[in-house]
Amino acid sequence: MIYAKPKITYLTQVPGPYREKMHLKLGIENSYQYSVIYCARLEPNRTWNLELENYEKFFLADRSKTYRHNNPQVWKLLNNLDPDVLIITAFKPTMLYAVFWCILKKRKVVVYNDGTLESEKDFSKIQKLIRKQVFKRTQAFVGPGKGAFDLYRSYGVSDKKMFKSCLCIDNSRFNGKKMKDRKYDLLFSGQIIARKLPLLFVEVAKKIRRQIPSLKVLILGDGDLKNEMLNELDKAKIDYDFKGFLDQNCLPAYYADSKVFLFPTLNDPWGIVANEACASGTPVVTTEVAGVANDLILHGVNGLILPVNTDIWATEVCLLLEDENKLSEFSRNAINLVKEYNHEMAAQGIIESVEFALKN
Repeated sequence: MIYAKPKITYLTQVPGPYREKMHLKLGIENSYQYSVIYCARLEPNRTWNLELENYEKFFLADRSKTYRHNNPQVWKLLNNLDPDVLIITAFKPTMLYAVFWCILKKRKVVVYNDGTLESEKDFSKIQKLIRKQVFKRTQAFVGPGKGAFDLYRSYGVSDKKMFKSCLCIDNSRFNGKKMKDRKYDLLFSGQIIARKLPLLFVEVAKKIRRQIPSLKVLILGDGDLKNEMLNELDKAKIDYDFKGFLDQNCLPAYYADSKVFLFPTLNDPWGIVANEACASGTPVVTTEVAGVANDLILHGVNGLILPVNTDIWATEVCLLLEDENKLSEFSRNAINLVKEYNHEMAAQGIIESVEFALKN
């Protein structure tokens, strides 16, 4: 007797550059019929120039600018696809319609969430209530690391229901240089917005320059604090290069030319920029509220995890820059640790969660 392959549908908001290879791998997995539903092609705050991989995908009408992914059309599409397991990645109305569909059709639900206790601490009672109700009807839970698992536990989710699907990049595209051959001492890469603390970066750079007059800084990214950040660097007479927003294809060379990546943040559920730095052998300095902290980034191993204090950052980073042996050790460790964060492992976590859901 020939049995039909279980159908798996992954419902998410928009395509992202760090999930495409995972979807491709799941799409060619022989044990399942795999498809992806996107709520929209792009959100207003995204500037990705992305080529999508070859897997089965569907796009709902792009209403994200006004409806925040509130699209009942998902119901009809789910009727057509008729999945055995649905994976949702958010709790917007479109996702909730899909959960209701699963309840009525008696299909399995898997939740993927990259949030953390820190990133969701200010959520409203209604937002938390929605999660509680969805979680009661969820067979398996997926997250990128420890932060997501701690969040799930806070809702009473059992560890046996949790599976890791890491956030990752194509590590093979990044190559590191020896520290003595790197042009820049400090790197900032990301959105230049208040949450990313670009002005803290500037203050740290000012203090380090007092100890290292030859300090050279690289700034990658864009955002509403760009002009203020660059003006402050100019006033401090810090030697810097500003490259603006760069496509993912252009990033590797710049990471590989930087000695230390400063990743200050007030809130980051993960921080894929840390993967990019590690793959380039660039040590990462960040805060406890970054999802990568104590997961991909280990204090004293491949980077530093420090409180949000410019004096502490300046002192610790200065000591690191002046210790080439320590820098090289951190660099080697960064490359080795990030190897475990790859698309194969990301896909495997999804598969394990689906298999668990189908059995329960």
